[in-house]
This record gives sequence, structure tokens and C-alpha cells, in this order.
Amino acid sequence: MGTICGYVRSVIIWLIFIELCLGANAKTRHFKWEVEYMFWSPDCVENVVMGINGQFPGPTIRAKAGDTIVVELTNKLPTEGVVIHWHGIRQLGTPWADGTASISQCSINPGETFHYRFKVDRAGTYFYHGHLGMQRSAGLYGSLIVDVAQGTNEPFHYDAEFNLLFSDWWHKSVHYQELGLSSNPFRWIGEPQSLLMNGRGQYNCSLAAQFSNTSFTQCKLRGNEQCAPQILHVLPNMTYRLRLASTTALASLNLAIGFLFKILGPKGEISKAAVLLAPPPPLPPEIFSPPLCM
Repeated sequence: MGTICGYVRSVIIWLIFIELCLGANAKTRHFKWEVEYMFWSPDCVENVVMGINGQFPGPTIRAKAGDTIVVELTNKLPTEGVVIHWHGIRQLGTPWADGTASISQCSINPGETFHYRFKVDRAGTYFYHGHLGMQRSAGLYGSLIVDVAQGTNEPFHYDAEFNLLFSDWWHKSVHYQELGLSSNPFRWIGEPQSLLMNGRGQYNCSLAAQFSNTSFTQCKLRGNEQCAPQILHVLPNMTYRLRLASTTALASLNLAIGFLFKILGPKGEISKAAVLLAPPPPLPPEIFSPPLCM
């Protein structure tokens, strides 16, 4: 019995030592954000989007496992509250930073500032999004990438990576969506006008019209438009990691890639080779009642 207890004690001490070593290399990463509406052309049709620091999608947060994220968020929306949910982050010990309005925090009122502070404990590909009403559908989202901790090796080798963030986009306002979803009888807004990749899509035209049998016209883009597609430059005999996340509000997407590859889970675990990757379907629309907080 004494031998077992001694062994367990040694393991615990060793784990604590590892945690302290990793913690010694951890950093606190600060971000200062302002959320506001702005004119934008996500699919070549000008509309109103919800952006951060003048960007759509919002800025990408990049950190290492064990780091602490601090986001100073100021709400510059004229008449709406706002909260941010950090999708996939466990919020161990910081449930108040989870960003669910009237559940884990009061909404941030216009003109107010709130400090989110939480630890990212697991490497992986995540994202953040607005979690009040249909603000995610309005464009309030961005990527959150957590690399392995300092001194830890990835379980696989790759030469470079691309981060792809998918979303759905409607030309009608998010208030129209919200009212329809909460109406009795239910009123469906219909399919999205466009699907966006990294905030870019093309409405009513096709980039491949000249190569396919379609009724759409060929998109005529110079390349510097807000809706111009992002070009992924690759080289032969190189291994690339694709980080994929779907922030769709009401649409469920499938992604097909015409060659073999390995599927990695959100935390970096290797699954198996496949030719079709289907992101999990989104949760039901997140419609909340007006906050009870004052």
C-alpha cells in the first residue's frame, strides 16, 4: 500500500512540475476591440455588417496553450447591447467570461467597456462570435487559433497552414431573421444569398462560369474588392494544414476536397484519411429575450 501511495505521490509531483514549466512560458495577450456597424460588401452587394476595429470578419486571435487572453471590448453600437462567446473554450474557472447574455453576464450596453479574461488550455482551431440575438449572422465573428504550448511538438508535420472561416450571409437584416424565427407561425427567411469564406463571397455570379454549365454569369473582379476571393498559394511537395471552422447561423455546410487527407479534430487529434469533410451542423438559432440585467 505504501509503495502505491508513493508512486501516486511521485506522479502528482511530476504533473505539477510539468504544469509549472508550461506555465512559466505562458503569456498574457491583450487585445483592445471596438464593436460597431459599418458599410461593407461581403458578396459584392453593399450592406451593413457588424465589425471589430473596422474589420470584417473580426481580428484573428492567436495564442499558445496555457496563455491568458484579455480582450477589452467597447460597445460602439448605437442602440444594442453586445456579448462575445468564445466557441470551444472551456472557461475553466472563468464562467463569467463565456459570453452568454443574461446567463453568464449582462450584455455590454452602448458606450460601455467590458474586460474578458480567460485561459486557453488546449491547442486547436476555435472561433468567437456575438451571442446576443442574431449578431453572429450580422457578421460579429472571427477566428481563435491556439497553438501547442511552448516546448511542445505538434503530433504531425506540416510546412504551412491556411485558416478558412465559413459563414452564411443574407441581404435582409438580422432583425427580419430574428422576428421570423420567433414568430407564430414560424416564418423562414429562406436560404442565404451567399456563402462566405473568410468574409468573402460572390452574389449572382460564378467564378467558374466559363468552366461549367451554369446560368450564372462570370464574376468580373479586379481582385481588390472586399468580395474578391482569397487566393491560397501553394507549392509542390509541401504539406499544408487547413484550419476549418463554420460560423454559420442557420445553414449547414459540407466541404468536399478532391484528394486524400487526414482529418484533425478541433483539438488536433488525428482521425483518418478521407475525401469529404463535413463540419458539424450548427446549433439551433440562438435567440435570446431582452437582457434582465440593468
